[in-house]
Order: sequence, then C-alpha cells, then structure tokens
Amino acid sequence: MTEFKVTEKQFSDAAQTFALFDKKGRGSVSTKDIGSVFKGLGLQVDEETLKGWTDDLDEEATGAIDFDQFKQIFELKLRQDEDERELRDAFRVLDKNHKGTIGVDDLKWILKSLGDDLSDEEIEAMITETDTDGSGTVDYEEFKNLMTSA
Repeated sequence: MTEFKVTEKQFSDAAQTFALFDKKGRGSVSTKDIGSVFKGLGLQVDEETLKGWTDDLDEEATGAIDFDQFKQIFELKLRQDEDERELRDAFRVLDKNHKGTIGVDDLKWILKSLGDDLSDEEIEAMITETDTDGSGTVDYEEFKNLMTSA
C-alpha cells in the first residue's frame, strides 16, 4: 500500500465539523455524536467499529473525546478508506474479464510475485481457504479477506 498522509485541509475540515458538535464548547464531543461527526465529513463508519474506537479512546469513561483523540480515529478511517480503494483498484485490474472474479491461477501468480517467500503448499492452502466454494475463482470479498489477512 502507498504512503498515506492526512492533508492539512482534511484536518481543518475535521476540526470545523468537530466544533459543530461540541455543543458545550468544552473542546470535546460526546462519544454518541462521533458517528454524526463522521457523517458530517461524508464518511461512514459502522457502529461496532466506532464503538470500539471511542471505547479505546475514552479510557476514563467520560462519555466524550477531545479533538486530538478524534484526529486519531479520523486518520485511521481515512487510511482504511484509502487501503480499501487501493484494494478495489487492484481487484479491478486483476479481473481481466470484468466478471467480478479473479481466476485462482491468477491469484496464485499474484501471491508468488508478492515476494513473501510462500511455499507452493502454503499458497495452495491459502487458495483453498479463500475459494471456499471451489469455483476456481475468487470474488472481491474473498480477495479482500485474503489480502488483509496475508
């Protein structure tokens, strides 16, 4: 994956949006409103992930996080979105027939060329685990699971 860095403009937009939800002017936002801050920035985070992030940051169980804490999860979210975009782009390139699948043979070639020194047996095991229906092809979700666990 490529080098990722949040721009000053992104942080500035985040600060402005965060401030809109700082209802008491204390420099913090209720953990219950963090999802709305993300939505205000045009980003979607599933509730379970968001709860995990806010629980980790709100160590003292105050029910609120400050902007410095929010910046951590904002950057994490942007990095995840960029990784997802790159993965989708890679999948599109490898989906030569534009059918939404990659052939197992192509996937084997990809895994060998990644240079992780995987043995043929390890690659076969990964393919078998990934192509659970034995179709000889891998769809995007299977590809994503393989690439994010590899």
